[in-house]
Amino acid sequence: MKRFGEARHRKSGLDITPLIDVVFILLVFFIIGSSFDVPAIPIDLPAATTGEVVDRRTVNVAIDAEGALYLDGRVLSIRTLPYRLGPIVAAEPSIVASLEADGSVPFSVVTEVLDALKRAGLRHVAVRHEVRQ
Repeated sequence: MKRFGEARHRKSGLDITPLIDVVFILLVFFIIGSSFDVPAIPIDLPAATTGEVVDRRTVNVAIDAEGALYLDGRVLSIRTLPYRLGPIVAAEPSIVASLEADGSVPFSVVTEVLDALKRAGLRHVAVRHEVRQ
């Protein structure tokens, strides 16, 4: 007579490996798809009581407390600003420059940046500020 081995018992329970994979993929999806409202450039904006929201496409021009100039988060010099903005303005003439300057930046530096924006062909500049309540 032929003998068989002992009866095997199946493992009871759920295999959660696919569930962990799906949760991990969802986590990655939401992290990448989230927008964080933390500015990349630390700027202490001045406060004002009036203002309006710009609803057109903008390019961000920022000046930090040390006087460094940024165009959409990238550092550049004031001399190269018109050359970098020129093609953007030529492609979309109604674009608005969103200028944000630290409150400690001298007005002469802000004036130089405004002059460079004008030389680039920008006709609309919005000055960003904190809302005073």
